[in-house]
Amino acid sequence: MSKLKSSLIAFFSLLGVLAIVAGVKASQIATLMSGGAPQVPAETISTFTAEMQQWPNTYTAMGTVEASEGIVISAEVAGKVKKIEFKSGEQVKKGTVILVQESGNEEAQLSAAEARLRLAKSNYDRLVELRKRNTVSQSELDAAVQQMESAQGDVNDLKTTLQKKLVRAPFDGRLGIRKVDLGEDMQVGTEIVSLQAINSVRVNFPVPQFWLIQMTRGLPVQVNVGDGSDANVQGQITAIGAEINTTTRNAIVQSNMGNEKNLLIPGMAVETTVTLSDPQNVLAVPATSVIFATYGDTVFVVEKAEGGQLTARQQFVRLGKSRGDFIEILDGLKPGDVVVSAGAFRLRNGQSVVVSSLPTPEFKQEPTPSDS
Repeated sequence: MSKLKSSLIAFFSLLGVLAIVAGVKASQIATLMSGGAPQVPAETISTFTAEMQQWPNTYTAMGTVEASEGIVISAEVAGKVKKIEFKSGEQVKKGTVILVQESGNEEAQLSAAEARLRLAKSNYDRLVELRKRNTVSQSELDAAVQQMESAQGDVNDLKTTLQKKLVRAPFDGRLGIRKVDLGEDMQVGTEIVSLQAINSVRVNFPVPQFWLIQMTRGLPVQVNVGDGSDANVQGQITAIGAEINTTTRNAIVQSNMGNEKNLLIPGMAVETTVTLSDPQNVLAVPATSVIFATYGDTVFVVEKAEGGQLTARQQFVRLGKSRGDFIEILDGLKPGDVVVSAGAFRLRNGQSVVVSSLPTPEFKQEPTPSDS
């Protein structure tokens, strides 16, 4: 009986506590309802007025650097490597001997061929005198001429072979990595070293058919080295491909430029920019104003509500090209619209805003970032 009484007391005590808690919460809810919905505080933002800007009419693509002249020097005749006259990576002048092949056999054959040539010439001279006295026939003189010319051909052939065993640089340039060793028995076509003339280079880049009609020879081209610096190399278009690739619908356009500082290396991928015509007028806002999303890109437009309070209205926009700190607006805004340039990611549609009195960063078409 005492256990039942204790349980009842505990049960009613718990009910009392729950009733008190429910009463407090009901009172709080009634107070909130009587005071209206809570107000969201105004966000502090920075603004920018959408403006028309003049942007250069340019086309940009990734290009590939190649040397104005570039080959892999290889053996023209078979033979063992006798001397290597170059070091990998060094600059050489046209005609510089870079490798010598063993030529003892050819030199001995040349001596024998020159002896035969001297004999053939002597025999020819003797027959010419005899022919003047009609002592020999014309056919004998013709045979002597043939022997002399054949001997001369053998001499010339061996001299040419000996010259080919002195492997020379065909033009000024920089050598690559050596591919042969001293004493190696080279066959015809054995690769010796790459030679690239890089004082001037070509940059080839793809151009879609839409842009191709705007490309003409002589248009200025700027190549960004892509090493994190501001280094650029200037050139111009020198050739336009004669056909469009049926898979990519691109044509290859070629530009030439000087490379005295050796900033561009054959095979390098570089950003290539072609200036096509006069500047274009575009409607631009800072890129920080745009909220990028899969369902559509938006900006917040600052407007005055009743009572003079500023509010932010979310507006869908269609974007164009980017340049520096700015991005082109193709649709959704008009010149003079005030947009949020800093703090947009914190806003909701219709939210009250306050323009910050602090100085805002300067937006540039061609910013020059620094680490300082």
